[in-house]
Amino acid sequence: MISNISKALEDGQFLSDVFLSLDGLKINNDDLELTIQVTYENNDEILQLWKVTCTDFREHQLNVHYFEEFKVLDDHVYLWKYNNSLADLFFKGVCYDINQVVRELYINHSNKVKGQIPMEKYLNLTGDLVDLLQQGEGLFSKGPLNIIKVHEKVLSNNGFKTTIIDYSNTESGPFKLLMFEDSFVVAKSFKAIQMF
Repeated sequence: MISNISKALEDGQFLSDVFLSLDGLKINNDDLELTIQVTYENNDEILQLWKVTCTDFREHQLNVHYFEEFKVLDDHVYLWKYNNSLADLFFKGVCYDINQVVRELYINHSNKVKGQIPMEKYLNLTGDLVDLLQQGEGLFSKGPLNIIKVHEKVLSNNGFKTTIIDYSNTESGPFKLLMFEDSFVVAKSFKAIQMF
């Protein structure tokens, strides 16, 4: 795990607060290797250097910023597509107040994902959401089952007939999430080694 970074920082003899920053990354087959340096805020002197291996990584969003904290999570919206069943949602019917349906979809989806993933990521869009609903039938959305159920509930409550096709996830999880500031990595495991 990477708790040894926290322990080393807690046990370290530092003159003031220290900050971590992403110094580099390297993709090695299915692994992502991050280089993280520990420095004082306004000083380029590297106090510690760490290599974090993200084994069997699937996704990342990395930004170069200072950070003070990081955490490894077993449950997060970014993990749903890897650790949960996936599903397709089909719909059929006509709605007389499409604007109401659009509002409900956006509100319920945003509440479910805590505003972290846009609904459009899961929709079967060739135009916009209104076009999809006016089409009257077809594939509406696909993604993690818990999100698809939110879409299904809104559609069925507004008069659409719906069908969910649930299929098991082909990923061999479980996956974990390493988060620091607005950066993250999804991988099976994380291991940190202090370089100096």
